[in-house]
Amino acid sequence: MDEFLSSHELLNLEEELRAANSALYVYKNYSEGLAQSFKSLSLRTGWAIYLWSNKEGLLNLKSSEPAAPKTGAFKEAIKFAIARKHFSVFVFPVNEKDAWEQAKLFFPMVVDEFDGAVKFLFILSRGQKHHFFENKCKEVKFNLGLDGNFVLRDGKWVNVSELP
Repeated sequence: MDEFLSSHELLNLEEELRAANSALYVYKNYSEGLAQSFKSLSLRTGWAIYLWSNKEGLLNLKSSEPAAPKTGAFKEAIKFAIARKHFSVFVFPVNEKDAWEQAKLFFPMVVDEFDGAVKFLFILSRGQKHHFFENKCKEVKFNLGLDGNFVLRDGKWVNVSELP
Protein backbone atom coordinates (compact mmCIF):
# COMPACT_ATOMS: atom_id res chain seq x y z
CA MET A 1 0.00 0.00 0.00
CA ASP A 2 1.79 3.13 -1.24
CA GLU A 3 -0.72 5.87 -0.58
CA PHE A 4 -2.81 6.77 2.40
CA LEU A 5 -5.48 8.51 0.32
CA SER A 6 -6.19 8.10 -3.37
CA SER A 7 -6.31 11.16 -5.62
CA HIS A 8 -10.13 11.06 -5.51
CA GLU A 9 -10.10 10.93 -1.72
CA LEU A 10 -7.62 13.83 -1.56
CA LEU A 11 -9.87 15.98 -3.76
CA ASN A 12 -12.85 15.10 -1.57
CA LEU A 13 -10.84 15.93 1.56
CA GLU A 14 -9.68 19.24 0.07
CA GLU A 15 -13.30 20.29 -0.46
CA GLU A 16 -14.20 19.23 3.08
CA LEU A 17 -11.27 21.18 4.56
CA ARG A 18 -12.16 24.33 2.61
CA ALA A 19 -15.74 24.24 3.87
CA ALA A 20 -15.05 22.97 7.40
CA ASN A 21 -16.33 24.95 10.34
CA SER A 22 -15.44 22.23 12.83
CA ALA A 23 -12.78 19.59 13.24
CA LEU A 24 -12.94 16.67 10.81
CA TYR A 25 -12.17 13.02 11.29
CA VAL A 26 -11.73 10.03 9.04
CA TYR A 27 -11.49 6.32 9.76
CA LYS A 28 -8.34 4.57 8.54
CA ASN A 29 -6.77 1.61 10.31
CA TYR A 30 -3.33 2.18 8.80
CA SER A 31 -0.90 5.06 8.36
CA GLU A 32 1.28 3.93 5.46
CA GLY A 33 1.76 6.74 2.96
CA LEU A 34 0.24 9.33 5.30
CA ALA A 35 3.01 11.93 4.96
CA GLN A 36 3.26 11.46 1.18
CA SER A 37 -0.49 11.94 0.62
CA PHE A 38 -0.66 15.12 2.67
CA LYS A 39 2.58 16.48 1.26
CA SER A 40 1.14 16.16 -2.26
CA LEU A 41 -1.98 18.01 -1.09
CA SER A 42 0.19 20.70 0.47
CA LEU A 43 2.30 21.15 -2.66
CA ARG A 44 -0.76 21.28 -4.93
CA THR A 45 -2.76 23.74 -2.81
CA GLY A 46 0.04 25.76 -1.21
CA TRP A 47 -1.43 25.09 2.23
CA ALA A 48 0.72 24.76 5.32
CA ILE A 49 -0.05 21.20 6.45
CA TYR A 50 1.38 19.91 9.70
CA LEU A 51 1.49 16.23 10.58
CA TRP A 52 1.69 15.23 14.23
CA SER A 53 3.84 12.33 15.29
CA ASN A 54 3.82 11.03 18.84
CA LYS A 55 7.60 10.75 18.68
CA GLU A 56 8.62 13.88 16.76
CA GLY A 57 5.82 16.40 17.22
CA LEU A 58 4.32 18.68 14.55
CA LEU A 59 6.17 18.61 11.26
CA ASN A 60 5.49 21.03 8.39
CA LEU A 61 5.25 18.71 5.39
CA LYS A 62 6.32 21.32 2.84
CA SER A 63 9.53 22.38 4.52
CA SER A 64 12.65 20.65 5.72
CA GLU A 65 12.52 22.40 9.08
CA PRO A 66 12.67 20.30 12.23
CA ALA A 67 9.46 19.61 14.14
CA ALA A 68 7.92 22.47 16.10
CA PRO A 69 9.44 22.52 19.60
CA LYS A 70 7.55 20.97 22.51
CA THR A 71 4.81 19.43 20.33
CA GLY A 72 5.54 15.75 20.91
CA ALA A 73 2.72 15.46 23.42
CA PHE A 74 -0.80 15.55 21.95
CA LYS A 75 -1.96 18.27 24.35
CA GLU A 76 0.94 20.58 23.51
CA ALA A 77 0.52 20.02 19.77
CA ILE A 78 -3.18 20.96 19.95
CA LYS A 79 -2.33 24.11 21.92
CA PHE A 80 0.29 25.04 19.30
CA ALA A 81 -2.25 24.53 16.50
CA ILE A 82 -5.01 26.54 18.18
CA ALA A 83 -2.60 29.46 18.66
CA ARG A 84 -2.04 29.75 14.87
CA LYS A 85 -3.67 32.76 13.23
CA HIS A 86 -3.27 31.87 9.54
CA PHE A 87 -4.88 29.15 7.46
CA SER A 88 -3.19 25.88 8.32
CA VAL A 89 -4.18 22.24 8.36
CA PHE A 90 -3.17 20.03 11.27
CA VAL A 91 -3.39 16.26 10.85
CA PHE A 92 -3.47 14.15 14.00
CA PRO A 93 -3.27 10.39 13.47
CA VAL A 94 -4.59 8.97 16.73
CA ASN A 95 -5.17 5.49 15.36
CA GLU A 96 -2.31 3.99 17.38
CA LYS A 97 -2.82 3.01 21.01
CA ASP A 98 -0.48 5.52 22.71
CA ALA A 99 -1.72 8.47 20.65
CA TRP A 100 -5.35 7.46 21.24
CA GLU A 101 -4.77 7.33 25.00
CA GLN A 102 -3.28 10.86 24.96
CA ALA A 103 -6.21 12.12 22.88
CA LYS A 104 -8.82 10.55 25.19
CA LEU A 105 -7.24 12.27 28.18
CA PHE A 106 -7.23 15.64 26.41
CA PHE A 107 -10.71 15.77 24.87
CA PRO A 108 -12.73 16.09 28.12
CA MET A 109 -10.82 19.34 28.79
CA VAL A 110 -11.69 20.87 25.40
CA VAL A 111 -13.61 24.11 25.72
CA ASP A 112 -12.32 25.80 22.56
CA GLU A 113 -14.17 25.15 19.36
CA PHE A 114 -12.11 23.84 16.48
CA ASP A 115 -13.24 26.37 13.92
CA GLY A 116 -11.68 29.33 12.18
CA ALA A 117 -8.60 29.61 9.99
CA VAL A 118 -6.94 26.55 11.49
CA LYS A 119 -8.35 23.23 10.26
CA PHE A 120 -8.04 19.99 12.20
CA LEU A 121 -8.20 16.46 10.81
CA PHE A 122 -8.09 13.48 13.14
CA ILE A 123 -7.40 9.99 11.85
CA LEU A 124 -9.08 7.25 13.87
CA SER A 125 -9.15 3.48 13.67
CA ARG A 126 -12.50 1.88 13.02
CA GLY A 127 -14.24 1.30 16.31
CA GLN A 128 -12.63 4.22 18.11
CA LYS A 129 -15.47 6.27 19.56
CA HIS A 130 -15.49 9.36 21.75
CA HIS A 131 -18.25 11.87 22.45
CA PHE A 132 -15.93 14.68 21.30
CA PHE A 133 -15.99 13.35 17.73
CA GLU A 134 -19.70 12.56 17.78
CA ASN A 135 -20.71 15.99 19.14
CA LYS A 136 -18.12 18.48 17.89
CA CYS A 137 -16.63 17.04 14.71
CA LYS A 138 -17.68 15.97 11.26
CA GLU A 139 -16.81 12.61 9.75
CA VAL A 140 -15.36 12.66 6.24
CA LYS A 141 -16.71 9.77 4.20
CA PHE A 142 -15.00 8.75 0.99
CA ASN A 143 -17.83 6.93 -0.78
CA LEU A 144 -17.27 8.08 -4.33
CA GLY A 145 -19.11 5.26 -6.00
CA LEU A 146 -15.93 3.33 -6.65
CA ASP A 147 -16.59 0.43 -4.29
CA GLY A 148 -18.38 -1.85 -6.75
CA ASN A 149 -21.90 -1.13 -5.49
CA PHE A 150 -22.39 1.88 -7.76
CA VAL A 151 -22.35 2.46 -11.51
CA LEU A 152 -22.23 5.69 -13.49
CA ARG A 153 -25.54 6.37 -15.30
CA ASP A 154 -26.28 9.68 -17.03
CA GLY A 155 -23.52 11.44 -15.14
CA LYS A 156 -24.68 10.25 -11.70
CA TRP A 157 -23.56 7.42 -9.44
CA VAL A 158 -26.48 5.02 -9.01
CA ASN A 159 -26.69 2.18 -6.52
CA VAL A 160 -26.73 -1.14 -8.42
CA SER A 161 -29.55 -2.48 -6.23
CA GLU A 162 -31.76 0.42 -7.35
CA LEU A 163 -31.39 -0.28 -11.08
CA PRO A 164 -34.45 -1.70 -12.90
